Amino acid sequence: MLSQQIKDSSTLLDSIDAMRNWRAVVLMLITLVAAGMVMGLGTLLAGVSYVFVALFALAAYAVVFYGANAVGMMLMDEAQGQPSRPIVDAVLHSLATSHRLLLVYASIGGLYLAALLALALILVVCKIPLLGPLLYAVVFPAAVVLFGVALFALPTVVFPLSAPSVWAGATTRECVSQLIAIARRRLMLVVVLMLAVAFLAGMVALLIGSILFVGVAVTAGVSAPILGNLDGMGNFGMGSAGAHAAAAGFGGSVLFAAAFTLPGLVYLRGASTVYLRALDGLDLASEQADVDAHLEYARHKARAMQGQAQAKAQQVAERARSAAAGAAATASSTQAADVDVDATVVRPASATPAALQCPRCAAAVAPADTYCAACGSPLR
Repeated sequence: MLSQQIKDSSTLLDSIDAMRNWRAVVLMLITLVAAGMVMGLGTLLAGVSYVFVALFALAAYAVVFYGANAVGMMLMDEAQGQPSRPIVDAVLHSLATSHRLLLVYASIGGLYLAALLALALILVVCKIPLLGPLLYAVVFPAAVVLFGVALFALPTVVFPLSAPSVWAGATTRECVSQLIAIARRRLMLVVVLMLAVAFLAGMVALLIGSILFVGVAVTAGVSAPILGNLDGMGNFGMGSAGAHAAAAGFGGSVLFAAAFTLPGLVYLRGASTVYLRALDGLDLASEQADVDAHLEYARHKARAMQGQAQAKAQQVAERARSAAAGAAATASSTQAADVDVDATVVRPASATPAALQCPRCAAAVAPADTYCAACGSPLR
């Protein structure tokens, strides 16, 4: 029952304990500061070329990616009831395995693309007269439900639980099969629990923010008459008031960065707990076998379609070659017929010589005659 599963998931409140993991807090702060420094260096080099901005932005993203995954691995240890690993071990393990998360996203994207292509092929079949509309009457509602659930599972299952599966040590294929199993078996449970985690992290952020803003108001109010006005950050370097304002700005930024990493840690720890709770009781071996069977069937169909396409292309090529050969033969026979006609026209004129006549009386003479037999005129 869903209600019983939600009651059994009361350990979500343990996510608040993530704020007490000082190693995770320190690593998250180091990650954010390092990413900010890398991004700032890229901004300084913008005058040389904007290519540096893109490169350093990518490097800053890599720092955040591997650092946040290292923090998640430390929190996953806590969610599993184990001591949190040291910072160096977490960073090294993150560098070695966090790329699986990108492969998981690529695999899920490939599955969604394959599903869209399959739908397109089915819709092509639905263009058949008479039978097509009847088939579309079944295809339309089925596609609406399947793709609605698939797209709904992206923000509720795939994105929140992909990283915890990697933190728990699953391979890329195991991550994909686990996510599919969770989406099939525990979709509503995960949706409800992730909403609870988001609400819990939001409440922690609101509480910490309220405490900090009240503290800033009291501290600044007491400091102003003693140290001077701390509002003018533009007075940096102009007297002691500007120096104190700069110090307050630096200390306040570090304080707020440290404070607002805590709700993020609560969310990561809650996501780890939801992941473990969603897998509880699932037969992962059978789910993996089922996914492998579907993938093998998809590969078989893809190979069959590829073979059909190659055979079709070969038939078209053979037809094209036959047509070209027939056209060449026709052109050759036509040219030969034209030559024969020309020869037939020329031969009679050359084979029949013109009759000889006497130039004086026009009487017929033989080629060997020297005088005309009629008038006696010399012929030569």
